[in-house]
Amino acid sequence: MTLEIEHRIQFKYSDFISESWMEFWIEPKSTRQQIVRSFFLAVGPPTKVHTFTDWLGNTVHHFGIPKYHKEIEVLARSIVETQPAACNLEDLPTEPLHTEGFTTEKDFLLFGGPIKDSPSLLKFSSKLKSKSGEPVGKIAEEIAHLIENEITYNPVVTQYNSTVEDALKHKAGVCQDIAQIMIGLLRLKGVPARYVNGYLHVFREGEVASESHAWVEFLTPTGEWMPYDPTNQCVPDERYVVVAHGRNYDDVPPNKGVYRGSATEVLTASVRTSITERMAVNELRNSFGSLDLPVFAKIPSRAPQMIDDQARTQTQQQQQ
Repeated sequence: MTLEIEHRIQFKYSDFISESWMEFWIEPKSTRQQIVRSFFLAVGPPTKVHTFTDWLGNTVHHFGIPKYHKEIEVLARSIVETQPAACNLEDLPTEPLHTEGFTTEKDFLLFGGPIKDSPSLLKFSSKLKSKSGEPVGKIAEEIAHLIENEITYNPVVTQYNSTVEDALKHKAGVCQDIAQIMIGLLRLKGVPARYVNGYLHVFREGEVASESHAWVEFLTPTGEWMPYDPTNQCVPDERYVVVAHGRNYDDVPPNKGVYRGSATEVLTASVRTSITERMAVNELRNSFGSLDLPVFAKIPSRAPQMIDDQARTQTQQQQQ
């Protein structure tokens, strides 16, 4: 399947801010299951966009706007060829997982950030019968069933910075929370597991938005990563597009940054996906553009010294 994805993010401020600095994880990556054919990124107010690869192999775009402004807009368009699901949980090798020969994969056994081996996670884990060293497919399947039976999808009980403890307290959350619960349970069983920031194409009628989505990947005895979506209780197929891998959400949010000023910020984001024609190209085509939003050397209506010069954290998107 060839998917076209449009991800639009807008930041609006109640007053002028003097500067903004942002990072974005919104460019899909080529993997064993998908090939990125093109990527376009536009930012307004116009500014120079820089790119680097982070320590987890993800593409990160970043920019600064060092003049007064009240609005920022980011538009990303991608075309990605995807493949059907490789196998199911029951098809995974049944021999035990040995991590002695692995190096970087062991980072995905560590707890930290929003995924801690807290008393609430340990208590939740006690409901599992499988033991460390058993086939990873069996462990993952039991964890998936536990989540299906005890955790409810609810988009209003957590926020972008909620932890696994927060979600377990409510026994509910969004895909971001549910993925992090499964990662925590897999790590308690000795299975390296990582967070996936991505997109899910949903077959819907009309102009209904798709989703910025999150799921998990866990290590198998062959050294390959097996994807699983605990929110939808399925193995990801050609409707799923991987953007970035991290130890948790904090490593690979769609966006994060800071701004300077006293204004309050409102973030809105939308994702639209559609099936498109396969591109007759063999190499990734990247391009950049700009959106026509204004900046000012001074605040138009009053003196610049009136502005509160405090640095503030920009709002991040919660993956639904």
